[in-house]
Amino acid sequence: MVEHKSSTVGADSVHREPANAESARRENALAGYQVAIDLWMNQGNQGWARFSVMLVVNSIIIASIGLVGTSQRQQPLLLFLLPIAGLLICAIWFILIRRESAYSDYWVMSARELEEKFLSDPVEIISRGGLFAEGKTVSVEIGGEPIELRMNTLARALRARAAADWMIAILAILYIAIVVQGLL
Repeated sequence: MVEHKSSTVGADSVHREPANAESARRENALAGYQVAIDLWMNQGNQGWARFSVMLVVNSIIIASIGLVGTSQRQQPLLLFLLPIAGLLICAIWFILIRRESAYSDYWVMSARELEEKFLSDPVEIISRGGLFAEGKTVSVEIGGEPIELRMNTLARALRARAAADWMIAILAILYIAIVVQGLL
């Protein structure tokens, strides 16, 4: 609800939100914050599930290449098509990682926005987490004592997204090498 208070200047009116409207707005922000956190967590779980599936699929393709390459009856067409299929799977995997990462970024930034706009007085989890991820020192209070935390350089350098990209690149190079070797 918005209260309207007439001004002495004429038809202009001044709008004020009563205290209970501000409380309702904060409760709505808290609910939205919780939804954003839940969606972020679910997106992360889906991302790791996709990662696992793609890793298994690539493992099967590599094992199949090994079996076909060492069988007594060599099949050059399969030795060519399997790594091509692996390259396509890597391309799909790369795109899925980008998509999952974009959604994760959206959910965490949405939660951070709500936290900073409406909840920052008692809640600074996501905001502080952003600073922590950037390598800045953050302070948490445990038992009334401040504890300073800082992510080390190596942990900052090797993020999950970058590690996944490296794995995809390594598999793609392996598949390309198998195709090139088959053409020689």
